[in-house]
Amino acid sequence: MMSTQWSKRSVIIATLAIIVACATESRAQLSSYIPAAPSAAQALTGSQQSAANSALCSAIGSHFPNPASAGPSALSDPAVMTTAASSFAGSTNLPLSSATDMLKGYVAQHATDIFASCAASNASSGLAAKIPGASSLPSVPSMP
Repeated sequence: MMSTQWSKRSVIIATLAIIVACATESRAQLSSYIPAAPSAAQALTGSQQSAANSALCSAIGSHFPNPASAGPSALSDPAVMTTAASSFAGSTNLPLSSATDMLKGYVAQHATDIFASCAASNASSGLAAKIPGASSLPSVPSMP
């Protein structure tokens, strides 16, 4: 009698284990069929980063007379973001809403680096007069 109860419990436990295992495997298979939606936190590729930096630097320059005095906070200016997103969307063939989300995520994570890149870009393209102290820096030769 004791072995019969033990056998029934073993069968029940084994059945539950199989059900849990099957459910877990089914969930894993289902998630592999559902494509992941792009998110703001998604990392930009190298060419997208270059396009984003270019769009953001250009937008800062068009909205701030002295970009160096604006600081990294200029990247969160709605007018700058709108202009940059439009340019970024066009250069990467992304829908405007996706481009805007990607830029916002990129700026949130890399604002200081982006702004430094803009300052360096402006200095090397002859706009050093707009950046205080940049005229005393040695010029960087262009790469062939």
